[in-house]
Amino acid sequence: MIKTDTLIIGAGPVGLFCVHQLGIIGLKCEVVDNLDKIGGQCIELYPDKPIYDIPAVPECTGEELTNNLIEQIKAFKTNFHLILYYSLITYLW
Repeated sequence: MIKTDTLIIGAGPVGLFCVHQLGIIGLKCEVVDNLDKIGGQCIELYPDKPIYDIPAVPECTGEELTNNLIEQIKAFKTNFHLILYYSLITYLW
């Protein structure tokens, strides 16, 4: 059994930002996603397409956004469980 403070479902930009915010207040996170890589739709659907609606960032690609978020959460040493279907979560937790 995995013990953690929080379980985040989805390794997209919102999930990564949650890791950051929860890490700031000292909570340990585990992240699960059914994709094979971190980044969600940004990395799967438009890694090279410009994104214009990120606060304080005039323009970035899905890949740049994902890489920046991953860099931002490195200090929190988050575990990612990829290619994990949600029906398995109850077995692990």
